Amino acid sequence: MLFKSKPIIYEEKEDNTPSPSVISTSMDAENSFVAAVLDKSIGEIKQGETKHFYSFGNFNSMRLIFHILKHIGPANILMSSYGISPKTIEGIVRRQEDKQILDFRLILDNRVRTISPKPFDMIVRNFNYRCASIHAKVACIWNEQWKVTLISSQNATDNPKIERGTIYTDPLVFNFDFKTLNDVFDAGTT
Repeated sequence: MLFKSKPIIYEEKEDNTPSPSVISTSMDAENSFVAAVLDKSIGEIKQGETKHFYSFGNFNSMRLIFHILKHIGPANILMSSYGISPKTIEGIVRRQEDKQILDFRLILDNRVRTISPKPFDMIVRNFNYRCASIHAKVACIWNEQWKVTLISSQNATDNPKIERGTIYTDPLVFNFDFKTLNDVFDAGTT
Protein backbone atom coordinates (compact mmCIF):
# COMPACT_ATOMS: atom_id res chain seq x y z
CA MET A 1 0.00 0.00 0.00
CA LEU A 2 1.31 3.42 -0.89
CA PHE A 3 1.01 6.39 1.38
CA LYS A 4 0.66 9.95 0.20
CA SER A 5 1.90 12.53 2.66
CA LYS A 6 0.67 16.05 3.06
CA PRO A 7 3.19 18.85 2.68
CA ILE A 8 4.39 20.42 5.92
CA ILE A 9 3.81 24.15 5.98
CA TYR A 10 6.20 26.01 8.25
CA GLU A 11 4.98 29.28 9.68
CA GLU A 12 7.48 31.69 11.23
CA LYS A 13 6.55 32.54 14.81
CA GLU A 14 7.78 35.38 16.98
CA ASP A 15 8.32 33.09 19.96
CA ASN A 16 12.07 32.67 20.42
CA THR A 17 11.82 30.35 23.42
CA PRO A 18 14.09 27.33 22.97
CA SER A 19 12.56 23.91 22.67
CA PRO A 20 12.37 22.07 26.02
CA SER A 21 14.78 19.50 24.58
CA VAL A 22 17.59 22.06 24.35
CA ILE A 23 17.01 23.92 27.61
CA SER A 24 19.63 22.82 30.12
CA THR A 25 18.40 21.78 33.53
CA SER A 26 19.26 24.00 36.45
CA MET A 27 21.55 22.66 39.14
CA ASP A 28 18.57 22.61 41.49
CA ALA A 29 16.59 20.43 39.07
CA GLU A 30 19.57 18.13 38.51
CA ASN A 31 20.25 17.88 42.24
CA SER A 32 16.56 17.19 42.93
CA PHE A 33 16.55 14.42 40.32
CA VAL A 34 19.68 12.80 41.76
CA ALA A 35 18.33 13.11 45.31
CA ALA A 36 15.09 11.42 44.24
CA VAL A 37 17.00 8.62 42.51
CA LEU A 38 19.15 8.08 45.61
CA ASP A 39 16.13 8.18 47.93
CA LYS A 40 14.44 5.51 45.82
CA SER A 41 17.42 3.28 44.97
CA ILE A 42 19.49 3.55 48.17
CA GLY A 43 16.97 4.79 50.70
CA GLU A 44 17.76 5.14 54.37
CA ILE A 45 21.10 4.03 55.78
CA LYS A 46 20.70 1.75 58.81
CA GLN A 47 23.19 0.43 61.33
CA GLY A 48 24.21 -3.19 60.68
CA GLU A 49 22.94 -3.13 57.10
CA THR A 50 24.84 -3.76 53.88
CA LYS A 51 23.42 -2.24 50.70
CA HIS A 52 24.34 -3.30 47.18
CA PHE A 53 23.61 -0.99 44.27
CA TYR A 54 24.02 -0.13 40.60
CA SER A 55 24.14 3.55 39.65
CA PHE A 56 22.88 3.21 36.05
CA GLY A 57 24.72 6.48 35.37
CA ASN A 58 22.44 8.50 37.67
CA PHE A 59 24.95 9.49 40.38
CA ASN A 60 28.65 9.43 41.19
CA SER A 61 30.39 8.29 44.37
CA MET A 62 30.44 11.75 45.95
CA ARG A 63 26.73 12.33 45.36
CA LEU A 64 26.14 9.01 47.07
CA ILE A 65 28.32 10.18 49.99
CA PHE A 66 26.21 13.37 50.20
CA HIS A 67 23.14 11.10 50.41
CA ILE A 68 24.77 9.09 53.20
CA LEU A 69 25.57 12.31 55.10
CA LYS A 70 21.89 13.25 54.88
CA HIS A 71 21.11 10.11 56.91
CA ILE A 72 24.02 9.93 59.36
CA GLY A 73 24.67 13.64 59.94
CA PRO A 74 27.90 15.61 59.73
CA ALA A 75 30.92 13.33 59.33
CA ASN A 76 34.57 12.94 58.42
CA ILE A 77 35.59 11.44 55.07
CA LEU A 78 38.73 9.67 53.91
CA MET A 79 38.37 8.51 50.32
CA SER A 80 40.27 7.36 47.28
CA SER A 81 39.29 7.99 43.68
CA TYR A 82 40.88 7.74 40.27
CA GLY A 83 39.24 10.99 39.19
CA ILE A 84 37.20 13.92 40.46
CA SER A 85 35.32 16.65 38.59
CA PRO A 86 35.28 20.40 39.29
CA LYS A 87 31.53 20.21 39.99
CA THR A 88 32.13 17.52 42.60
CA ILE A 89 34.93 19.54 44.20
CA GLU A 90 32.59 22.54 44.45
CA GLY A 91 29.97 20.34 46.13
CA ILE A 92 32.49 19.12 48.71
CA VAL A 93 33.67 22.67 49.46
CA ARG A 94 30.03 23.83 49.96
CA ARG A 95 29.40 20.99 52.39
CA GLN A 96 32.59 21.78 54.28
CA GLU A 97 31.44 25.39 54.61
CA ASP A 98 28.02 24.16 55.81
CA LYS A 99 29.78 21.84 58.33
CA GLN A 100 28.18 18.73 56.79
CA ILE A 101 31.72 17.50 56.06
CA LEU A 102 33.86 17.92 59.17
CA ASP A 103 37.18 16.74 57.76
CA PHE A 104 37.96 15.64 54.22
CA ARG A 105 41.05 13.77 53.07
CA LEU A 106 41.48 12.55 49.50
CA ILE A 107 43.80 10.02 47.86
CA LEU A 108 44.12 10.33 44.07
CA ASP A 109 46.05 8.44 41.46
CA ASN A 110 49.38 10.03 40.50
CA ARG A 111 48.19 10.55 36.92
CA VAL A 112 45.48 13.02 37.96
CA ARG A 113 48.18 15.72 38.07
CA THR A 114 48.71 15.47 34.31
CA ILE A 115 45.42 14.16 32.93
CA SER A 116 43.18 16.53 34.94
CA PRO A 117 45.14 19.72 35.67
CA LYS A 118 42.13 21.97 36.41
CA PRO A 119 40.54 19.67 39.00
CA PHE A 120 43.98 18.92 40.44
CA ASP A 121 44.64 22.65 40.94
CA MET A 122 41.28 22.94 42.75
CA ILE A 123 42.22 19.96 44.95
CA VAL A 124 45.57 21.49 45.88
CA ARG A 125 43.87 24.75 46.88
CA ASN A 126 41.00 23.18 48.85
CA PHE A 127 41.81 19.78 50.32
CA ASN A 128 44.19 17.74 52.37
CA TYR A 129 45.20 15.28 49.64
CA ARG A 130 47.84 12.73 48.68
CA CYS A 131 48.74 11.07 45.40
CA ALA A 132 49.60 7.39 45.11
CA SER A 133 49.42 4.65 42.54
CA ILE A 134 45.79 3.78 43.26
CA HIS A 135 42.76 2.62 41.32
CA ALA A 136 40.58 1.62 44.30
CA LYS A 137 37.46 3.70 44.90
CA VAL A 138 36.77 3.49 48.62
CA ALA A 139 35.31 6.00 51.09
CA CYS A 140 35.36 5.80 54.87
CA ILE A 141 32.69 8.04 56.39
CA TRP A 142 32.44 8.40 60.16
CA ASN A 143 31.23 10.35 63.14
CA GLU A 144 30.58 9.42 66.79
CA GLN A 145 27.61 7.18 65.94
CA TRP A 146 28.53 5.79 62.50
CA LYS A 147 31.29 3.94 60.65
CA VAL A 148 30.31 3.60 57.00
CA THR A 149 32.39 2.22 54.13
CA LEU A 150 31.52 2.76 50.47
CA ILE A 151 33.29 0.50 47.98
CA SER A 152 32.40 1.16 44.37
CA SER A 153 33.59 1.10 40.79
CA GLN A 154 32.55 4.78 40.67
CA ASN A 155 34.87 7.74 40.58
CA ALA A 156 33.87 11.19 41.81
CA THR A 157 33.06 12.22 38.24
CA ASP A 158 29.73 12.17 36.42
CA ASN A 159 29.47 9.62 33.64
CA PRO A 160 26.63 7.74 31.99
CA LYS A 161 28.08 4.29 32.73
CA ILE A 162 26.54 1.60 34.88
CA GLU A 163 28.60 1.36 38.07
CA ARG A 164 28.41 -1.14 40.93
CA GLY A 165 29.02 -0.69 44.62
CA THR A 166 28.33 -1.69 48.19
CA ILE A 167 27.67 0.35 51.34
CA TYR A 168 28.78 -1.29 54.59
CA THR A 169 27.88 -0.13 58.10
CA ASP A 170 29.96 -2.89 59.71
CA PRO A 171 32.71 -1.44 61.98
CA LEU A 172 35.05 -4.35 61.09
CA VAL A 173 34.88 -3.50 57.38
CA PHE A 174 35.33 0.19 58.19
CA ASN A 175 38.37 -0.44 60.42
CA PHE A 176 40.04 -2.60 57.75
CA ASP A 177 39.53 0.02 55.01
CA PHE A 178 40.31 2.98 57.25
CA LYS A 179 43.64 1.53 58.37
CA THR A 180 44.65 0.73 54.78
CA LEU A 181 43.59 4.11 53.34
CA ASN A 182 45.16 5.97 56.25
CA ASP A 183 48.48 4.13 55.65
CA VAL A 184 48.28 4.93 51.90
CA PHE A 185 47.49 8.58 52.71
CA ASP A 186 50.47 8.82 55.08
CA ALA A 187 52.80 7.31 52.46
CA GLY A 188 51.43 9.42 49.57
CA THR A 189 52.93 12.50 47.97
CA THR A 190 51.56 15.99 47.39
